[in-house]
Amino acid sequence: MKPVIAVSAQTAVSETKYYGEQRLTSLYDLYVRAITAAGGVPVVLAHGDPADAGTLLDRFDALVLPGGGDIDPASYGQHPSTPNLYGMRPDSDQFEFALVRAAASRQLPVLGICRGLQVVNVALGGTLHQDLPEHPQDLVGRAFAGHYRTSIRNGSRLEEIVGGDEIVVNSLHHQGVHKLGAGLAIAATAGDGVVESIESIDQDWDMVAVQWHPECLRADHAKALFDWLADAALRRATRVDVHLAFESEPAASIVKGVAAAS
Repeated sequence: MKPVIAVSAQTAVSETKYYGEQRLTSLYDLYVRAITAAGGVPVVLAHGDPADAGTLLDRFDALVLPGGGDIDPASYGQHPSTPNLYGMRPDSDQFEFALVRAAASRQLPVLGICRGLQVVNVALGGTLHQDLPEHPQDLVGRAFAGHYRTSIRNGSRLEEIVGGDEIVVNSLHHQGVHKLGAGLAIAATAGDGVVESIESIDQDWDMVAVQWHPECLRADHAKALFDWLADAALRRATRVDVHLAFESEPAASIVKGVAAAS
């Protein structure tokens, strides 16, 4: 049995030769390969009505929130304060916020990546730095190598996942966490103080979000994140299957089966 993992689609607008401006629903293959290598079955989840988020997630064992454009500052009570904002899609923001809240209420395992971390934070009441001009960013070709050190908080879920208190990661972002959302803890920071990872303080909700792009990195700690998600998804799927089996069986047959097994 393989866990089925929803991956929120990336959306963009493209000018086509015959049909004019078209909105694209897509996903970089790097995410697909990383989830598949971890033993999961990735399914691309197109953005739709936020009211449907819970119903959609009931069909999956985990959720990945990938990278993408900036979140509309209006979502966290601010006006744009920099000309460097790009790729904003307020409708996509609202759909992904709804996914986060639905996942939290269902304790569905979640891995947030870059924009995904920011989506989790804002969805739970946090805010963002709209621009981090002094924070180191990748040069062309370095996204697959990693180039700066990140310190991991002792005792965090992330420390257990990657097996250490410091790792080397990449940086493809110009925004970051400002005010932390409710129910979240900082799991890692860069040398300049920028938040590099957050996680749920609820031990029953497997949620980790990172500001870097592990799907690009050829490192053990990057693979460990996707392995962790697949394992958490499989554990949850197994629990749900057992619960449903007990609900569907008459109480007497369950007791009889347990007695026979013992």
